[in-house]
Amino acid sequence: MVTLGQQFRPHPEVVDTELEGQETVLLQMENTTCYSLNLTGTRIWRGLKQGLTLREISRRLQAEFAVEETRADQSVLALVEELCQQRLVQPAD
Repeated sequence: MVTLGQQFRPHPEVVDTELEGQETVLLQMENTTCYSLNLTGTRIWRGLKQGLTLREISRRLQAEFAVEETRADQSVLALVEELCQQRLVQPAD
C-alpha cells in the first residue's frame, strides 16, 4: 500500500521525455510499455525524480493548482499506485 510518507523513484528501466512541460511520455524498456502523463502527472513525475515524499509532491500540487489537500493527496496516491503496477516507479531505498 502506498502512503504519503513514502518516496518513490523511477524504475531503472524507464526512459522519460517531457513534451513542452505539458506532457511526459514514459517508456518501460523491459516490457516496452508506453505511458503518457498529463500536466498534473508531469508535476508528480518531476517530484518523484527529485526524491520528494508523496506528501511533499501533494503540497506542491496544492500550491501550484490551488487544489484541496484531500484531492491532491488522492491524485498523488492514485497515480503512484498505477505507476507501481506498471513497473514505472519503485520505492526508494
